[in-house]
Amino acid sequence: MSADHFADRLIGRIEQTQSLLVVGLDPEPGQLPPELLDGVDDLTGAAAAAVRFCRAVIDGIADVAPAVKPQSAFFEAFGAAGMHALEEVDRHARDAGLLVIEDAKRGDIGSTMAAYATAALGRLRIGDRELAVHDSDAVTLSPYLGPESLTPMLDAADAYGKGVFVLVRTSNPGSARVQGLETPDGRVFEQVAKLVAELGEPRRGAHGYASVGAVAGLTYPDDARVLRALMPHAFLLVPGLGPQGGSPQDFPLFVNADGLGAVPAASRAVAGGWRTHADADAGASIDARIRAGARAAALELTALLREPLAAADRWRW
Repeated sequence: MSADHFADRLIGRIEQTQSLLVVGLDPEPGQLPPELLDGVDDLTGAAAAAVRFCRAVIDGIADVAPAVKPQSAFFEAFGAAGMHALEEVDRHARDAGLLVIEDAKRGDIGSTMAAYATAALGRLRIGDRELAVHDSDAVTLSPYLGPESLTPMLDAADAYGKGVFVLVRTSNPGSARVQGLETPDGRVFEQVAKLVAELGEPRRGAHGYASVGAVAGLTYPDDARVLRALMPHAFLLVPGLGPQGGSPQDFPLFVNADGLGAVPAASRAVAGGWRTHADADAGASIDARIRAGARAAALELTALLREPLAAADRWRW
């Protein structure tokens, strides 16, 4: 296993930025500033607008958030140009010092999952050469084909110092219909949480956290304590903050006593800062307004999270 451990790198970025916030990058055309789409009439132009938008968001939040989470579906929607756009956005984020969590929710078996692993985390071998593709730092995974579906991603993560976040208790309203089903040994999501803990145990870094994490929605705070107890050494990627209705007041339930172990994810609430933060100079270029708005929104969310974390003795800075 690589000494360049994902969880240790994540903790390093958290310490550096004094923030837990993961900023989602979801460049849906309807959410982009209209100025970026002026004159655009094909997929290549739309993908270029998405790149320009994401680069500006990244530049705005690079020193106030530890990681970004590009949602691959929004890039795939632009066709072949979108895949190039995703790689360009990933590269720009890494160059800015951010960790990149590719939100792809992959889940398959055998050679198909190995190919997904090559694209997201690993290297494509051609002759004697190994070529990085997306080169993300981590990826989200669906576990519902069973443990063997995770193995190729875990192998790639081990080889290159990367991480994975397994879907355990997702934030969407209908998730309980499957994830909340009772089994003789607990609910389905509890069984998946036990699997995450099992896979993570031999993959713990210097700080005690594993490179195998879990996705756990902020919209289900009543389940946070059991998830935290079942996965004490896993980082939880916690979506649902902002428009989905998750409350900052509930976030401390997902965090360990050391102030670590969970990172909240927010997409529109930060990337849409160009629209919601009037302090962004209206006379500036659209790129400058995107940067300023994203930064202001990220700082605002971090401040909103700091208060309940401090009250629960979970803020360590």
